[in-house]
Formats: sequence, C-alpha cells, structure tokens
Amino acid sequence: MAGTSEPHASAFSTAELEFLAEDEMIEIVLNLRMDTLNFIYGDFGHFRPQIPTQVPMWLAVALKRRGKCTIRSPEWMSVASATCWGGSEGFIP
Repeated sequence: MAGTSEPHASAFSTAELEFLAEDEMIEIVLNLRMDTLNFIYGDFGHFRPQIPTQVPMWLAVALKRRGKCTIRSPEWMSVASATCWGGSEGFIP
C-alpha cells in the first residue's frame, strides 16, 4: 500500500499500473494479412504476415487471443536486462 514504510511500495495500485501499461507500444508478428484498423486511439496497420509491427499492448493482446499474431517480448523484459537493473536493487541474487 502506498504511504507505508515498505521499501518497494508503489504510488499506484496494480489495477492502475495495468491500465497504464495497456498503451505501451510493443512488437507483434501477424500470421495473416489485414487492412488498416481504425480506432479512436489511432490507426494501426496495414498488416502483412511475418513482418514485425508496433501496436499498443491492448491491441496485441486482443489479436493474440484470436490466434492472429505472436507477441515479441520487449528488450527490457529480457533476462539480461532484468539482471542488470534488478541486481543493482537486490531483487535478483
């Protein structure tokens, strides 16, 4: 909980962090050809099979659930990256 004496307490709740992360741009690879998708948030596409494309996380998750794409892990999510920043904070032995 925020405001406590816990050393790793966040100012945001898990639900708030999840909401903020939905707009993070990530890379996907589609399995099929699709025309441009038009949303209030913006336009995404013209999608081609096996060509990496940047989309927001909410769109990547929706396409993944329908079996239309694979999601590529961001660079900051790699083990080497986590060891680099996490090791300095004492999270990873």
